[in-house]
Amino acid sequence: MATTGRQTAFLAIAFVAFLLALVSCVSFRGPQSWPIDYGPVIPHDTFPADCSTCHVSSSWHEIRSDFAFDHGARTGLVLEGAHARARCLFCHNDRGDVAVFASRGCRGCHEDPHRGQLGDSCRDCHGEENWVPRNEIIEHLATRFPLVGGHAAVPCLACHEGATAQNFTRVEIECQACHRGEISRSTVLDHVANGLDTDCQRCHTPTSWSDATFAHPTSFPLTASHAIACRSCHSTDGFVGLSDDCAACHQSEFEATVAPPHVAAEFSTDCQGCHSTGTWSTAAATFEHPEVFAMTGAHAVADCAGCHESSTFDTPGTDCVSCHAADYAAATEPAHAAAGIPTTCDDCHTTESWPVDYEHPATFPLVGVHTTASCSS
Repeated sequence: MATTGRQTAFLAIAFVAFLLALVSCVSFRGPQSWPIDYGPVIPHDTFPADCSTCHVSSSWHEIRSDFAFDHGARTGLVLEGAHARARCLFCHNDRGDVAVFASRGCRGCHEDPHRGQLGDSCRDCHGEENWVPRNEIIEHLATRFPLVGGHAAVPCLACHEGATAQNFTRVEIECQACHRGEISRSTVLDHVANGLDTDCQRCHTPTSWSDATFAHPTSFPLTASHAIACRSCHSTDGFVGLSDDCAACHQSEFEATVAPPHVAAEFSTDCQGCHSTGTWSTAAATFEHPEVFAMTGAHAVADCAGCHESSTFDTPGTDCVSCHAADYAAATEPAHAAAGIPTTCDDCHTTESWPVDYEHPATFPLVGVHTTASCSS
C-alpha cells in the first residue's frame, strides 16, 4: 500500500509539473532568457498554443527556417520589399495593437525627419525596396528648378542645407546662390574684374561648365573666322561694346596688304566690300564692279591688275582698244589695221569667245560657197 501511495503522489506531482509546463509554454508568463536586441517579450496569448508552429526545438530563440505566414491573406496587408524582409518583432512588439499604428500610414512606424515639410506620405519619394528616394529627379522637374545635367548628380543636401533636420524647403535658384565661389575664382576670364553678369546660364549650361557659349548680338554675328576667342577682341576693357568697323580690328592687315596696295589705292576700310569672314585671301576677294563696265565672260575671271596697272587702281578706259590694242594690231586673219576695221571689238567679238561670228552686210549676203570663203579672199 505504501508503494502504491508513493506512486500516486509521484504521478500527481508529475501531472502538476506537466500542467505548469504547458501553461508556461502557452502563456509565456514565466521568466525567460530573451536577447535584448529582440526588444521586450511579446505576449503570445493570441498566438497558437503549438510552439513548434514558429519555434525550433533546439533553441527557444530561433524561428523555424520553413516558417511561412501569408501576411496578405491573414491580415489583408501585403508586405513587399523591405517590409517583407523585416522581422515580425519590428512591428509586433510592446507598443500596442499594430493595427492602430498601421492605420496611421507611414508615420505610424516611421519618424518624419522632414518635420512635416513634405507631407505625410513617405511613398511620394521613398520606395519599399530601398529607403533611398527613388524618383527625386523626376519629382524635381515639377519645381521651379528642374534638375538636368550636372545639377542632377548633386546630393540633395548640397543645396538643401540642414542635414540634421532634412530641411528640403525652398532655396534660392539664382546661379550665384550656389556658384558665387566659381565666379570669384574664374581666372581664364576674370568674371569679377570684367563685371560679367552673375546669371551663369547666359553662357554656361548645366551639362558642362567649361563649354561656355554666348549669344552674340545680331548686329555683329560671329560667323566663320569671326567665331574666335572672346579675348581676341575684348582684350582690355572688359566685355563692353566695341566698334563693328572692320578697321577697328583689321587696320594692320589693311596697311600691310601689297597685292594690291590698299592704302596707295585709297581703298575703303570697309573690308566686307571685297572680303568675307570665310577667308581673308585676296584671291577669294569679291568686288561689285561698276555697272558702266559689267564683268561678263572672260572679263569676269581676269586679274584686276590686268586692267588696273597702276597701284592706285585708277579707272582705265572702258573702250575695247584700251586693253586690246595689242590684239587688234596683231590680228592677221583679217589684218584689222590694214583693213581699217573699227576698234570697237564688240562689233564682232563677245566676252564669252574671241573667235568672230560676223553678220555680213545685207548688201552682199554670203550664201553658198561664199559662206566658206575667208574674209581676205
